[in-house]
Amino acid sequence: MKKKILATSWHPGGANAIVPVIKRLSDEKKVDVITVGHQYSEKIFEAAGIPYKKITDYGLKDVSSGSMDALIQTEAPRLVLTGTSAQDENNKDVIEQTVTLAANKQNVLTLAVLDFWGNYSMRFNDIYTGEKFKFLPDKIAIMDQYAMKDMLSEGFNKNRLAITGNPHFDNLESKAKAFTSSEKQGIRERIGLTTEIIFFYAANAWKKGMKDLGYWDLDNIQLINEAISELSDDQKNKIGVAIKLHPRVPSEDLDAITNYLNTHPSNQIKLVTGIGSQELVLASDLTFTPFSTVGIEAVYMGKPCISLQPGLTGHDFLSILTKNRIIPVGYTKQECKDLVKRAIVNEHYRKKDLVSKASTFRTDGKATERVTNLVYDLLKC
Repeated sequence: MKKKILATSWHPGGANAIVPVIKRLSDEKKVDVITVGHQYSEKIFEAAGIPYKKITDYGLKDVSSGSMDALIQTEAPRLVLTGTSAQDENNKDVIEQTVTLAANKQNVLTLAVLDFWGNYSMRFNDIYTGEKFKFLPDKIAIMDQYAMKDMLSEGFNKNRLAITGNPHFDNLESKAKAFTSSEKQGIRERIGLTTEIIFFYAANAWKKGMKDLGYWDLDNIQLINEAISELSDDQKNKIGVAIKLHPRVPSEDLDAITNYLNTHPSNQIKLVTGIGSQELVLASDLTFTPFSTVGIEAVYMGKPCISLQPGLTGHDFLSILTKNRIIPVGYTKQECKDLVKRAIVNEHYRKKDLVSKASTFRTDGKATERVTNLVYDLLKC
């Protein structure tokens, strides 16, 4: 009988990180994989063509530790594979954490795949009780030596860490190379902008995080708009901006941004839905973001990217790129506006300089293979 794996995630980034591994494990048929989708991950698994169950299929109403105890007992997996996520003031129970806790109690192997640099301890701590590493799995697949160094400094045991890369990044370079001019044109038509140059703003800085960040998405949208308005008519008429909000954007943020765009009508700024972030990166001439994973994806796909973090008071969560000078970053409103203007008026900077700097940051495309082999090693199969 094949050994069974239970795979699950709630966070979109975590789901994206394990999708390639689930597909490879299923294709190789050495193990049986049961995938459980929950909220945000359901659409991701569906889009990837991965069959999945919901917690309601098990007669469960929540993802509390007790419910996950029941899920583990029902499925009886040999290993639980998850992405990573963290609690916040609205979510005490997140499935990546509670299913790991339940599996650990029942002596089931656990493996989490990290998707991004930063918030390391937070993903495994209980912020409600203050218990550190309460939700720690047996192994954590991490991106690189940068993550290793930071995690060791936060007290992680090196024996639990395995450098694999993020499987979600494996096919980005090949995807960019295969992206055709007709595909680009088709996406631009779907965006609804007819300008010569299109910039993409990948949002992920929420207003409720203002006290930690010092800014939020609407600040960036406003400064982009202001920077464009300060250019000559000839320059500003060339530019269009597509904005995509984070899948988990709070409703009050959506309302405020929508209201701003409605009260500052422009044929050059569009709020976009229904188009994937990677497609928007490839169809655009440049990507702006505070600290979204989309910035990493843009760099891996050889596309120019700039980080906008005006008034930053906390940690720069995109420091893997900004501190290593792989992409430029603005930490004041004026720095950000200057970067926006430079990207518009200086074609060489946009098409050559930014791409050249980003070319030093690459993936070998073998993260999925390494994580899959780590699963087999843990299961001894």
